[in-house]
Amino acid sequence: MGRECGAVTGAMLLLGFKVQEAASEKETRYRVYDLVKELVRLFEEKHGSIICKDLLGADLNTPEGRDKAVKDGLFRTLCPGFVRDAAQILTDMNA
Repeated sequence: MGRECGAVTGAMLLLGFKVQEAASEKETRYRVYDLVKELVRLFEEKHGSIICKDLLGADLNTPEGRDKAVKDGLFRTLCPGFVRDAAQILTDMNA
């Protein structure tokens, strides 16, 4: 849909599953919020954004943007790197 990168969104979900050691639900939630902010900061530091249309240079909400993404092979050439980088950030965070 051209919003948040799916690789980053998936990494956020993993953080939510992984962090469950806090004493209360509220503490857990705030711990996850802090980790998500750090994940986003690190991904943006590397790529400048977490927004798909910015990362791909194509707005997937328009026929022209979708056509460009397919024609230029953006899903094959760029997206695997975003997945790799999001996974590496998670690994480096040791969350």
